[in-house]
Amino acid sequence: MKIFNVQPIRIDEYIYNNEHLAESKTNWGYSSGFEITGEKVDSLNTMYITFNIIYDIGGKNEKEVVTQTGPGQYSVEISFEAGDDIFISYKSSCQFNFESEGLDADLASLTDFLTNYDTHTKLFFSEYGYKPLISVEEETRNYNTFADCAKIAIENLRSNNMYAF
Repeated sequence: MKIFNVQPIRIDEYIYNNEHLAESKTNWGYSSGFEITGEKVDSLNTMYITFNIIYDIGGKNEKEVVTQTGPGQYSVEISFEAGDDIFISYKSSCQFNFESEGLDADLASLTDFLTNYDTHTKLFFSEYGYKPLISVEEETRNYNTFADCAKIAIENLRSNNMYAF
């Protein structure tokens, strides 16, 4: 993917509620992720990327169901209610124009871009934010990789008739 006219990553929101620090160690919920959309602006393909983190306090496990699915195999279903109190909220965004260069090249370029975006986020938290959040976010990336996010972005483009490969 040829990426050009890249706008700087903007920090749109950062909320840190120190009064929830002690409780954040025992009763918390965490979610983060990219939202990647695209649209045609004039004759250019434009991609919009937002990244959000919500670290809340006071969530409740509503239900946990463990079902045996076979010998020595189990399925675990957990439902929970997010907490009402926000410990940390972080929102950032950027945009750029792009031209497709083929699926493999596009996935590689987009994965690299998201990796660099993550570096920007880590730098923010290491210099100005709640430093322990960096390791929480790194753990999240173990099961929600940048390559997976890039694939979802391509699928979003396809669903909007912006991707032909």
